[in-house]
Amino acid sequence: MLNVKVVKNGNRAIVATEGVIDTETAPKLSEALLELDYKDLDLTIDFEKTDYITSAGLRVLLVARKKLTDETMRIINVNQMILEVFQVTGFSSILNHAAKEQDIVDCHLSFKAFLKKRVNDGLAFVFAGREYTWQDVDRLSQIVADDLAKAGVKKGSHVGICSPNSINWIVTFFAVQKLGAIALLVNYGLKPDEIATLAEIGDITHLCYGAIPGLTDFNLFSAALLGGRSAITYMYDIGMERDFTERLSEYDAIKDKYSELYHSDDPSVVIFTSGSTGKPKAVLSSSFNLLNSVKAISVECNFTNADRCCAFLPFFHVFGFCSCIGIGLLYGCVSYIPANNKPATLIDLIREQRCTVFNTVPTMFLGMISQPSFSPEDLSSLRVSVLGGSATSESQMAMFRSLLPNNHFCNIYGMSENAVISMTRYEDSFEHMTQTVGRRVDGIEIEIRNPANGEKVPDGQPGEIFIRSKEMIVCYYRLPIEKQPLDDEGWLATGDLGVIVPEDGYLKLVGRVKDLIIRGGENISPGEIADEVAKLPGVADVKVIGVPHEVLGEEVAAVILLKEGATFDEEAARTTLSGKLAKYKVPAYFVILDKFPLLGSGKIDAITLKKDVLEKLKKG
Repeated sequence: MLNVKVVKNGNRAIVATEGVIDTETAPKLSEALLELDYKDLDLTIDFEKTDYITSAGLRVLLVARKKLTDETMRIINVNQMILEVFQVTGFSSILNHAAKEQDIVDCHLSFKAFLKKRVNDGLAFVFAGREYTWQDVDRLSQIVADDLAKAGVKKGSHVGICSPNSINWIVTFFAVQKLGAIALLVNYGLKPDEIATLAEIGDITHLCYGAIPGLTDFNLFSAALLGGRSAITYMYDIGMERDFTERLSEYDAIKDKYSELYHSDDPSVVIFTSGSTGKPKAVLSSSFNLLNSVKAISVECNFTNADRCCAFLPFFHVFGFCSCIGIGLLYGCVSYIPANNKPATLIDLIREQRCTVFNTVPTMFLGMISQPSFSPEDLSSLRVSVLGGSATSESQMAMFRSLLPNNHFCNIYGMSENAVISMTRYEDSFEHMTQTVGRRVDGIEIEIRNPANGEKVPDGQPGEIFIRSKEMIVCYYRLPIEKQPLDDEGWLATGDLGVIVPEDGYLKLVGRVKDLIIRGGENISPGEIADEVAKLPGVADVKVIGVPHEVLGEEVAAVILLKEGATFDEEAARTTLSGKLAKYKVPAYFVILDKFPLLGSGKIDAITLKKDVLEKLKKG
């Protein structure tokens, strides 16, 4: 018996087979393939659930391959038995195929063990015009590990990595993992005093630093971190002026050191929350936590070792770490690290390297598309983009799809405490893409609870989102028990407000619990209002917040970014919104800004935004 599923997206098609492809079942695969439009077709055949193939099935693949090229037809997740059939028949040289990697994708390995497994797999990263293999990363990280060990780093040490994305960042991360230490990922855009705050929160004793924008005077920088309130006692330069490849001759003498094995559940990484609404927290995670989230993304994105990733998201952020480093570890993709995060630079890199994967935030896509020299052809190689960090409006998604019809866009919802909670699917409608953050991923449980009493609410009613999964946070480092996010049944309070759509189980975000606007006793979800304001003429982006009111407690304010050259008619806006929203939900204030204040993670800085709005209202 053979099951065949075909998913189409523009000129791309994924054909997934399940069972055995033999004389009896091959016609079913042939029929599915013959129904495809082969003009400009990009075809992936997924053998994830295919047990075996005979000569009858090979003939079907050969017919399809005759119509395509090695670049436009690929077979992925090929098991060992089928690989042997390919090799014996010579089809291994005819078909572009990738082996199934069950042992790697199971994620029961430490970061150190994953690197060892990849060491003979060829090219891993490209940075500043230079190529680095997995073997290069292994050898260079051994040299850096030896440096750090001599400086006192050992199993359990807390080592901060504070640097822009670079090959040295990656090498240092694996060096820390080889020693069994914990890598604390620090936002390099912070000021020295802010870095000292994170060092204090996370008990960082060794700081590996690169080209930090705030680092204009090293003496002042080190004075702010050494011997002060933080626990930092040693600073190690990993800036790009340090070319560790010049020290490769040192490898042979130390190659057998630091051979201790570690468990995939051992705490190994700390990712700091953004602190957008308060003091940052140190989220303690393991390789199993983080890499299982990468695996959850891949279920929809079908990453293979043939992919080429534009790795621009900051590595210190959970989304950037998983989508730039985790994908390479699990699936052997090559990651191209841009020299900077300017839209023009990213366009050039994607065009020149023919990148197939570009995980990003909606604002970056908008920035790229608005470049004067932009042409859709520049990004035509992209096959999938996971969008996170903020919501995508209907007009934005319509524009993305129109300009890049062959690039599949997925919305993702996650957090530092659990990188992937839900995401949209390949077959999802436009409404799902623009109005929800998809369905929960495998292994995640979701409950919606009333913020007032903590009781579970029925589907269709808003409340706080609670999650439970094996990929979740270990804990918040060094916070007292009453501030830990898990309840006595293992549920984590996300702080987000959401609704589960009764008809299909999709999750819709409607705001943050802390952002909940309480106006005259009425609870108002900012997301509901933002959805309607975003549809008004000329609106490029919007954030709805509560501002103090002497009588009502709070009033609703819509903070708006306008499209280039657009104007805003406040009276017309109120009229339109009055037909869509209850009277008490219609914004009392419309505040126009040139841009939103952002944190290093790319999220809106809620504290600064409210401060700016109140100042503007006061002056107005």
